[in-house]
Amino acid sequence: MTGEELHKRLSEPFAAADVEWRVTKTRNSNSEGLAVPFIDSRAIQNRLDNVVGPFFWRTRFIPWHQYIPKPGKYEDPNGAQKAPVSSQLCGLSIYDAERKEWVEKVDGAENTDIEAIKGGISDSFKRAAVLWSIGRYLYEIPAKWASLDKYKQIARPAELDAYYTEQLQKLGLASASLPHAGNAPADIYAVRGLQPAPVQGYPAAAWVDLVTPDNRALKVFSLGTKPGLANGVRIRGAKIVQRNAAGGTYYELQDYQPAA
Repeated sequence: MTGEELHKRLSEPFAAADVEWRVTKTRNSNSEGLAVPFIDSRAIQNRLDNVVGPFFWRTRFIPWHQYIPKPGKYEDPNGAQKAPVSSQLCGLSIYDAERKEWVEKVDGAENTDIEAIKGGISDSFKRAAVLWSIGRYLYEIPAKWASLDKYKQIARPAELDAYYTEQLQKLGLASASLPHAGNAPADIYAVRGLQPAPVQGYPAAAWVDLVTPDNRALKVFSLGTKPGLANGVRIRGAKIVQRNAAGGTYYELQDYQPAA
């Protein structure tokens, strides 16, 4: 693969189902939030696996610097000094077969407020990925005011999916092609891949790559409490809910039935 081909494949826009939205501020008594698009670490890992292969990219994390946060607007400037915030650099390397060497690009991020170390590592990885053009186009998509529910979460995600598709068209971009689910009925989802992710009490938990009835890619988390999930099978009656975590929002597959 030439450098031009690598750049083209890494920089392809993601499908709307792979794009998540972070609320940066609210208005109208928290009924609306200003949402910005982003890609989580798993989507980046999948892109790297698909483009260069799982054995031809790697990361390393290097301690960077610390800083002492300044007092907030309503905090006593003479109060106790805050704990220092650490940061790290992430070096994301891809193997160049023509040159027979690893090529590394480096960027960094401070630890986050929630799950500080894990969040900082994830953010530095995402920043390094942007240097390889993965998701860089998202910076060209304007933030959008969206309706929020009583928990200050995005109330109508489908509206943001439509907005994202509209913005891709304005930028002259097209999302990465998706595998087709076939002539499936309206409620049938196709399983195209599973990545084990065991958690305490749920050894069969996994991230599941689905193809929706309208041929969109959708990654969901399953606790693995029901049998039948395997690459290539189809399910129906899927109950999918949106969840929130330190790294952003994700979707959970709570219930389903094997499709005939």
